[in-house]
Amino acid sequence: MKRWLKGSPYTSEPYFSLYVFLFVLFVIGVIFGANIVGSLSFVQRQDLLFFVEQYLYSSADEQVGKAQNDLLSSITSHGKYISFLFFFGLSVVGLPIVWFLLFLKGVVIGFTVGFLVNQLSGQGLLLSITAIAPQNLFIVPAYLLVVASSMIFSVYVLQMLFLKKRSPYTIGEAISLYFKSFVIALALVIVGSLIEVYISSMAMERLL
Repeated sequence: MKRWLKGSPYTSEPYFSLYVFLFVLFVIGVIFGANIVGSLSFVQRQDLLFFVEQYLYSSADEQVGKAQNDLLSSITSHGKYISFLFFFGLSVVGLPIVWFLLFLKGVVIGFTVGFLVNQLSGQGLLLSITAIAPQNLFIVPAYLLVVASSMIFSVYVLQMLFLKKRSPYTIGEAISLYFKSFVIALALVIVGSLIEVYISSMAMERLL
């Protein structure tokens, strides 16, 4: 990635603190999502557990021939999400929405893991490790890359337009570098989706 984005501000060390900030924002979302589980009533948790169990067992019983449809659905779902992040970042004024979407992704993951562990104990923990964690090792970095790139791009454009700061990059070149980061994130999403469909689903089937 660094070779492809050689000379790009998106891989510069001064932005390390930015990546840390975004990771902390994501982790806060995970913690917030996990805490939501504790606020649910007993009836709400039982109703939700029923739907989760139905989904898990139906997914485990799916035929192998449906794997391609599942893969396409997963890529489309995650692809749309990072596309929203990309275009909101491209608009510059959409940065608060980008932050919120990253936080929301953390909330979803935190709630899912927290609920599984809370309701299924050890089995829920194993499901989280085998069916949720593997693909997110690629998907979450994809989100972080797009959000970080959108922030750097926005700051860069604002500096050029309002501060008249001299830079070796034109607006077109900045957009090109930003788009490359999006393509890399999309590649990570595809890898994560492959793991989700062909590895995590098999592991979940063995556990169930």
